[in-house]
Parts: sequence; C-alpha cells; structure tokens
Amino acid sequence: MPDTGYICLWADDDPAQVVAQTWGVYLERLGAWAASAAQDFRPEDRALDAWVMFPGRASLAAELDIPTLFDTPRNGKTHVVHGRADGVLTLSRRPAENYLLSGPVFFRDAALETPRSLDDFRAALTPRQRSNLDNGLQRRRDARENQPSGGYDFAVLAWPKYDQYEALVLTFTGAEGTLAAFANPTSPSDTESRLRRAGPDAPQLRGKRVLIAGVGALGSQVARTLATSGVGRLRLHDNDSMRSTNLVRHILLSHSVGHSKAGFTSLYIEDVAPWCRPTMHEDVPLRPDDIVPLLRDVDLVVDCTGVFAATLAIASACDETNVPLISASLARGGDAFRVQRQTDEDVPLMQRTAPEFPPIPPGDESEAFGFLELGCTALVHNAASASVLRAASETTLACLDLLLGRAGRTADAVTILRPLDEAPFDVVGEHRFPTAAP
Repeated sequence: MPDTGYICLWADDDPAQVVAQTWGVYLERLGAWAASAAQDFRPEDRALDAWVMFPGRASLAAELDIPTLFDTPRNGKTHVVHGRADGVLTLSRRPAENYLLSGPVFFRDAALETPRSLDDFRAALTPRQRSNLDNGLQRRRDARENQPSGGYDFAVLAWPKYDQYEALVLTFTGAEGTLAAFANPTSPSDTESRLRRAGPDAPQLRGKRVLIAGVGALGSQVARTLATSGVGRLRLHDNDSMRSTNLVRHILLSHSVGHSKAGFTSLYIEDVAPWCRPTMHEDVPLRPDDIVPLLRDVDLVVDCTGVFAATLAIASACDETNVPLISASLARGGDAFRVQRQTDEDVPLMQRTAPEFPPIPPGDESEAFGFLELGCTALVHNAASASVLRAASETTLACLDLLLGRAGRTADAVTILRPLDEAPFDVVGEHRFPTAAP
C-alpha cells in the first residue's frame, strides 16, 4: 500500500490465504515474497494497480469505462477523447460542454511491463501511437494539471490482464522542457465492472421483472437492493410525494422533496444500477380488477404498502393470476416485522388464520406505535431506521430466493427484534409459519 509501509500478503476473504495467518507461515510467505521481488515479478503476477509503480502521484483518481472508450480493443488502437476533472477524472469519446480536457487512449493487446516513467510509457506504445503522443505533448502550453493546455492534458495506456484490463492514466503539467507526468489512481466505471459487485446471482437476475407496490421507507430500500443485486426490470408504484420528514428513513436525498417517490426512486436506481430499467407509476390500485392487468409479464410482486386494504387487493390479484407475491410490513413500532410469501403452493394470504399463522399481538393500549403529524391523515409509524433496514434486508432475501428457486423458507416469517408480551413472540429471533412446511 503506497505511503504506508504495509505490504498485503493475504486477504481475509481468501481461504487459501487465511491459513497464512500464523507467525511461522507468515515468515515463510514473507521470504518467498522477498525472493520474488528480488527477481522482479512476472507481469501476470502483479495486481491491477499500475499507478502504484509510477513515481509521481496525480491529484485526482481516474475512472475508466474501457469497453466504451475503445469500442473493440485491438493492438495499436488509438482514440483521442475528452476529459473532465470534477472530483475524479472521467473520460468520454463524445465531446460535451464540461469536458474541456483532451488526450489519447492507447491499447496494446499483450501483457506489458508496468511503465515506471514517461519514457517507459512511450516505449510500451507502437511507433504510430508514440508519434501521436509526442505530437500532442508538443502542442501543450504551460498549464497546471487538469487544466486545458491546447495539447494533450492526459494519456491512457490499457492492456489485457486477468481476463480484463490493466490501465495507466497519466496527467501532465508544464510544457516542452518543463513537462512532468503523474499517475492517477485508477478504477473502472463500466457497467459490467459494477455488475460484478452485485454478487454471483446477478447474471440470473438480469432477466427478472419485479413490481413493487409502495416505495416509501421500506419499499425504497427493497427496490434499491433488488436492483443492485442484479434484477433487470422494476415497476415502482406509489402515489405519494417526498417530504422532508421522509428523508430520515428513505433512500432519497433532499433534492427529491416535493417530487414523486416513484419517479425519483427510479432515477436513483438508474444511477446506482445502470443495468436495471425501472419504470415509475404514480398509483397503487386498491381493487383487484385494477391490479390484474398490471401483472402481465411480471415474475414477482412485492407489497411494501403497509396498508391492509392494499395488501389484500394485491394478494387477491396475485392469487387470481398465479403471480408470486412477497408482502412485508413492520409492527409494534419496529419491534417486529412480518415477511409473507404467496405462491400457488402456499395458503393465500386472505385465508391465513391462527393458530397456523398467528397474528402479531397488538400490544397494550397505552403503547404508542406512531404519532400524528401535520399533513398526515393517519398515524405515522415510528419504527427506527435500523428496524426498517433489517426488514428490507430480510424482504429482499426472500424475494431473491423466490426468484432463483431456492428452497428453505416458509410461507410466513415473523422477526422479533425486541421481545413482545405473548408467546411465541416473547423470544427474539425469526419465527417461521407454518411450523411444519406442507
């Protein structure tokens, strides 16, 4: 790790490396590392961090969408692109009003020795690429880093490694005679790189279509997590708009206040999960006949309305069309939440009764599970953000298991976060019903 004196010899999430966390094995590993370093590492053994090997450090990190920048990478390919330095250095092949910087992106199709100087960088290029770089640098006026110079303000060299790409991004100061180069800490920004962080289920989830009814505190968290898990399409239904008080538990920020929850949640999802195509609908129908047409080509419905009448209408429509349903709601001021599944193999929600599906006890009349607020016609529930997040997480996991055909869940799960006053809900933890799956 640069500037720290630390060397990473293992990773806690790598089982093969965890065994090295004893003093004896550590010394053996350190000796092997030192011997390799003395003979220089093979290019294929180095990590994807070419910028660390370059002596000069740039003021900004760079983010690259290499597939877009190169289109079809091939050896010797060069594109002159545009750049913007705003928090990070970002590049685009399309000119834009605020992309005032200019520079080349070069591609080589073989593993390279990591350049440790501008001369090394030049030597790694083809003759034609080298001529292009020299001409662009000669046109520079004296300019500071990340300021337009009239010539090349940056240069990128990319090459294949580990079935993806390594890249070195240089930015420049000065002009001919005073030119200095600096390496930018670099990371990818392309959609496929983001999608790798969505988890191993993402490829299977790309083709799934999910309708979410209610994108308030709970529903917005579920929508975000389903999208960032890889789900390809979301239909978001909510007839409410954002208020400042919603910001405490919602995923949205203050610029959304006064606007549609469904609309701005759609924009948020497009930003964080570009593979997902959300659509917004400013309604939550309360009649099954109005809901049925919405369920065509839907793989799953998620009910996060928290409104009993809406839940019954959605459950009835899903039962009629054989569309799977996950319904979630918080109770007892966030001390408990319930996640219910309805498929063609489960008892429909409207037919569930005790003792097979025991209700969550309402609590003492003196307990307050909500409060009145200016502009609201009903009690606002006062569940803490941590309870909402826990409920959203369990709801999303139930959705993913259903979408991926994973067994092991029951039709009804009540999670008790703080003990209630009636059995079996006087015990913290998850309670599954029916207790013996049919």
